[in-house]
Amino acid sequence: MNEKIEMKDQETGMGQGHVLDLKLPIGWLLSAYGVLLGIYGLVTKKEMYAKSLGFNLNVVWGALMLAIGAGFLLAAFLKKDKAGR
Repeated sequence: MNEKIEMKDQETGMGQGHVLDLKLPIGWLLSAYGVLLGIYGLVTKKEMYAKSLGFNLNVVWGALMLAIGAGFLLAAFLKKDKAGR
């Protein structure tokens, strides 16, 4: 009887791995914000960036957010490939 209970606990416990992988939603969210911020930086006028010494910080931070989001997505998809094998 105890063996049956232990086997049932092993099947439904943490031995199967985590079901919720937060890399996917975080990666999609950062990528989407990066794209939106980059587009906003490309369509705004240059006079807006006088306070930042002429640097278009929206494009810079948009590219950075897109790169980090892509890293999260890459890590999530590589983990899925390894788990599927």
